[in-house]
Amino acid sequence: MPVNKNGNSKGEKKKRGWVIFAAGCAVLTGGIVLLLVIYLAVGWQSYQDAPKIVSEVESDILITEEYDLGQDQMDAYLEYGFPEAFRILFYDEMLPDGSIVPVRLESWTYYGQGVEFSFLNGEKTGLETLNNPQLGNLILPPYYPEQFAAYMSLDEVVTAAGLDEYAVISLEKDYLGDSEVYYGPQLSFGMKDGELRMVEVMGLTD
Repeated sequence: MPVNKNGNSKGEKKKRGWVIFAAGCAVLTGGIVLLLVIYLAVGWQSYQDAPKIVSEVESDILITEEYDLGQDQMDAYLEYGFPEAFRILFYDEMLPDGSIVPVRLESWTYYGQGVEFSFLNGEKTGLETLNNPQLGNLILPPYYPEQFAAYMSLDEVVTAAGLDEYAVISLEKDYLGDSEVYYGPQLSFGMKDGELRMVEVMGLTD
């Protein structure tokens, strides 16, 4: 068998060349597979984060229990009627003794009368006069505050609001955990860990 000056046969040299070639192919193939996995993961995450439309919504819940309004809220109803827009925020607050209590923070807006009420757990905490714009013909929302209660499930919100479809956007999990924002006609609401945390109802003009 022919031998070079270093004592290696030509067959051994050829064999080493094939080994190096095979190793290079394996590295290249592994890199392609890794890039494909990354591409699919990023694509899946982008799909997960994109807004989604949910149609023909069905709920197993037929009726939900309404929130009991406070006396100050009842007085606002009697004087002004249903609010033309409102916002509700649900959260927990720690008291000085260490106990945790649920908080319901609300604002009710009456564009026609140019006023906005603030309520904390049903008690009035503020009354603001609005610099009222020319709204034209206001389309009243088909919702009212007592339909929504703290920590309702998605099915309960869908039933209470009578939604047939909605859009949903997942929020950044690194900062807000398992949270989504939902959109329906004149309505948006936020869910965290499957519980209702925020509601906003908007009046529209035609």
